[in-house]
Parts: sequence; C-alpha cells; structure tokens
Amino acid sequence: MRSAENAIPATYVRGGTSRAIIFRRDDLPDDETLWTPLFQMAIGSPDPDGNQLDGLGGGITSLSKVAVVSPSSRLDADVDYLFFQIDPVTGDILTDANCGNISSSIGPYACEQGWINTSDGVQTVKIYNVNTDKIIISEFNLNAKEHELVAICGVPGKHFPVRLSFLEPAGSMSDGLFPTGNKSEVIKLADGTSMLATMLDVTVPCVIIRAEDAGIKGDEDYPGLLANKAYIDRMVELRIKASLMMQLCQNEHEARFVKTNLPDIIVVAPPQGGLTGITARYLSCDRPHRTAPVTASMALAAAACIEGTVAADLCTFENKGVTSIHHPLGTIHIYAEISPTEEVLYTSVIRTMRTIMRGELIVSRPPEHTKKAE
Repeated sequence: MRSAENAIPATYVRGGTSRAIIFRRDDLPDDETLWTPLFQMAIGSPDPDGNQLDGLGGGITSLSKVAVVSPSSRLDADVDYLFFQIDPVTGDILTDANCGNISSSIGPYACEQGWINTSDGVQTVKIYNVNTDKIIISEFNLNAKEHELVAICGVPGKHFPVRLSFLEPAGSMSDGLFPTGNKSEVIKLADGTSMLATMLDVTVPCVIIRAEDAGIKGDEDYPGLLANKAYIDRMVELRIKASLMMQLCQNEHEARFVKTNLPDIIVVAPPQGGLTGITARYLSCDRPHRTAPVTASMALAAAACIEGTVAADLCTFENKGVTSIHHPLGTIHIYAEISPTEEVLYTSVIRTMRTIMRGELIVSRPPEHTKKAE
C-alpha cells in the first residue's frame, strides 16, 4: 500500500454534461508551478491517442477538466473557483475561460465540504470565478423531493436542479460586450469567402455565424461534424481570424497553437419542425462539441436578445428573454436579462450535478512535493 504522503484528496464530479476532478486549494502544493504535471497525471494527458487511459479523463474536452476550490475572503463571494481545461492529446492546460457546466458542481461541493451553513430547502452559494473575475449565484436543494428532480439533455436520469446566474457576464476576457465595437461584421477567409459574424464576450468570447456560411445545414449530428475535416479546418481559420479581431491573442501563432479555446464558435440556423428558438452547433478547442457548452450558450442567448446580431436575425421566442437552443442531443433553455441600453445584466440556466466519487489521487512524485492527507 502506498503511503499517505503520495496521496491528495480529490472529488470526482459530473457538472451538467461535463466531468471534472475537484481539489481543495489547501490540499495542493503551495508552489503552483507543480500543479500542471499533477493535473496532467490525474487526468491522463498528454496521450497521443487522446484516450486518457492512464487517468480520469474521458478522451474529449468536456470530460477533461479540473477545478480548484477554496473558501473566499471576498465580501461578495462564499467560495473561490479556478477552472482548468486540459487538452486530452497534448496535455496543454488553459485557464483563460470558465466552464459553465462544471460551475454547477461548485456550490454543492462547497456545502459538502462544510464551508456553507446549510439548512433545509434551497441553498444559495455565491461563487467567485477566478478565471473571468465574475460572480456566479448557485441555487439548489441537496434534499430535493422526487417530484423536484429534473433531467437535462445528454445525461441519463433525473437529479436535483442547480440554477446558475452569471452576474454582469459581458467582458469576461475582453473589452466589453462587443470587443470589435460592432454587433456584426464580415470576416474574410483565405479562399476569399466572406462570413457575416457576431463577435461578443458574454461569460466567454464567441463568434457566431450562419450555418450556410459555414458550409453545413446546421442540424448535423455530432459524429457527422466530427468526420467533416473540411468544415473543421474552415472553422479553425475563422476562429483564428476572430481571435485576432477581438484582440484575444497578440499574433496568429498564439491564436493557432496556444489559446485554441478562444473564441468558441457557434454555427446557427433557424429551428426546424415548428419549434421556437434557434439551432446551434458548437466548436470548442477546435473540435465539434457533442452538446451545448453552457457559457457559449449564454453568449448565444444574449446575442439572440440584441437586435442587429446574427443570432437575433434567426431566433424566435415563445417567452421573452428565454432562448431555446437546439443542439445535437436536445435543447437547452437560457434566460438573458438585457437592459434598455443593451447591457447584459445576467444570464441564467438550470443544470444538474452529481458527486461521483470522493477519495485520494495517488501521485507518482516525491512526497515532499505534496501535502499530507489528513
């Protein structure tokens, strides 16, 4: 049996349609430069085959995540939360953006750790996301009754709902709601193709284009998009150009090879079959997404509520402010509160979470680099 010095307490969770390993800040090395190899080992990257067989990752970006959480010293927050996205193949770690799905697990995790004074009924936890310097309000009932449980697309079964509200989410990584100053503008690709795009930053920087400009119908399934190399290559070029226009990267090399998560790409089309809302296909880290990233969906919902954007031209509403976004595995409903001056006051969504495992991560490094498990 390995000694306790080679183990770090960890919790494995599902948040929304993602999974992550959560660490308490106090259980990690004081030297943050040691976190990178530790997280890579925990998740199983780098892995040339991208399977992450030697760790807890699931071989795709939505299942290759880490969160570090601690009680907050801020007056406006209960906990601090730092998110890490790990590339399954290269092991590269990105901390520029937040993950909305994993955000749904942070409030319940804080309660499980005893950091929040819990009581019967709905709990409210104020989360400070360090990545974006933004506050998220998490509301949930750990003891929800059977009739209060909900299902979300992409996750089997029903679980207690977690309502997330992202306060003042514009400008998470850039200068305001529309970093270029325009609600929509033309982006030209190397082959001379022009695409009308909306570039905005609401919880995460995104570029929104029409499906017809991307060369697809907009209702394709995930395997079909994953196999469409020409489409992916085209979207990578679009992302790089948008990243530079939004001043998210200083040069093409940084945009192409370093910050591959900026911006997210959202390809939209009108809803089919008499539905209201909008149809969307996402690319994150230059790969098609199998469902709908929460943060990018919040950006899309905000754009849909602002006249003059690509999304607003295609989206229809059943209820004011609620955007129904139809993705490969179903539909996600996002509420966006927009002021008369077109400021995004907050965005809100309901997710579910589950604590899958609590235990210790066995680390293959000298004991002096880790803190002793209590």
